[in-house]
Amino acid sequence: MSVSRKHIAFAFILALISVGFALLAGAAHVSRSSKLCNGLDVRIRENYEFVTAEDIKEFLDKKYGAYIGVRLDSLDLGRIEKMLEENSVVLSSEAWTTSDGILHVSVSQRVPAVRFQRGDYGFYMDKTGFVFPLHKTYTAEVPVIEGAIPRIEDGGYDKWSEGVLQLLDYIAGSKIWKDRIEKISVANCGDIELKTVDGKERFIFGFPDAIPEKFGKMGKYYSHILPSEGKGAGYYKSVNLKFNKQIICRKDI
Repeated sequence: MSVSRKHIAFAFILALISVGFALLAGAAHVSRSSKLCNGLDVRIRENYEFVTAEDIKEFLDKKYGAYIGVRLDSLDLGRIEKMLEENSVVLSSEAWTTSDGILHVSVSQRVPAVRFQRGDYGFYMDKTGFVFPLHKTYTAEVPVIEGAIPRIEDGGYDKWSEGVLQLLDYIAGSKIWKDRIEKISVANCGDIELKTVDGKERFIFGFPDAIPEKFGKMGKYYSHILPSEGKGAGYYKSVNLKFNKQIICRKDI
């Protein structure tokens, strides 16, 4: 066989192989497209329990409608993702199908950074400042701030909440204060107040700003003011840190 005929034969074989692969791929696509959905698999990425697999199933049944018995190529995956992300506790979601007929849904929950509690009313806030409601049966282990919490619609709330997140980050990252701050509350006048583990003084922090400076003054209270008085914790009822370069200690309130 001449060289040219060998080339022609080789090209013909390659063409047949390509056609074969194309036919197989087309058959697989047709088979997958016509396959019916026969099950739902839900994955919750975080360990929080704001939403469960059963919640997702009930939500899809109610909001999306029928999906079991529906052709895989008829499922609106984008709509499913958008609907799930309308839930305030859902940060993101992903939906896809597999050739075995399963609709898969993966959900990422919002991660709470703090819980605010004002009487019977409370909510969570994440690191971005996004707020979402408390859960009926599940409580996340995060710092709790109680008292006269500003309402979201109040002027200055965004700046205040940003300051609170910075305050919590500072405490969590401090070797000195991480295990000493026991309670954070908001007085009726709007001042943030701190109590340490001994719980004897109220440290009036005021607005959550100048955070390192105010904790520096708390340190001076323990290292200089109390020793100079020859007294221990609780000698003063309140220690006001609000004012620049001042520490105002009072025995009466």
